[in-house]
Amino acid sequence: MTRPRTALSAGLRRDMELLDALASPEAQAGGLGVVRLAGLTGRGASQVSRALAALEAEGLVERDTASRRYGLGWRLYALAARTTEARLVHVAGPALVSLAARTGENASLCRLHGTRVATVLTADGGGGPARPRFDVDEIPVATTSTGRVLLSERDAAAARAVGAEPGVLERVRAAGYAVVDGEFDPDLAGAAAPVRGFHGGIVAALTVSGPARRLRPHLAGHAAATAAAATDLSARLASRPM
Repeated sequence: MTRPRTALSAGLRRDMELLDALASPEAQAGGLGVVRLAGLTGRGASQVSRALAALEAEGLVERDTASRRYGLGWRLYALAARTTEARLVHVAGPALVSLAARTGENASLCRLHGTRVATVLTADGGGGPARPRFDVDEIPVATTSTGRVLLSERDAAAARAVGAEPGVLERVRAAGYAVVDGEFDPDLAGAAAPVRGFHGGIVAALTVSGPARRLRPHLAGHAAATAAAATDLSARLASRPM
């Protein structure tokens, strides 16, 4: 008999709680046992054990035979390697390093996850290779230059739903970039520009950010450099379906 959709959704949420726990720094240090996972998720040990057995059968978790602790499984890593973000990070690294070197500021590649901005790749203004990263901003998406770029193609109703002013987004579309100077935090400034994928839609944003006092005299130039870097990256992605 087919279970109701609500039951399936609840089961999926519980499985995601286990996977989130197994992605934690504590789990990465050596895995987690059933009892610890039960405590972290607020579930009974027998329920957790059954869920883990099902996830293990699908390759989503794996158990160390010696310690009997669980970690994330091979299939998750295989799937992660095929995501849009993984392919985008692979292509974007040189552009990000070049932008950081040109501006002397930290540069980031960001994507929109729901109503939050997630940083997936960074490069230091002081030099060095780009580094994968996954941080999700907790600040309102419409208050940052990156967020405004990522929201810029939404219609008025969708923009207002996440606290964005349609007029602001129209100006971002017209300019081809967004600049924020102390609007959310008086000590921070940044510029961002859209990265477009194979079909022309916005798939990410390049951004430079730093202390407002240091960036303010150069913000227009940094915005132009960011827009140029984003255009170059978009051209490279146009030849690689995402």
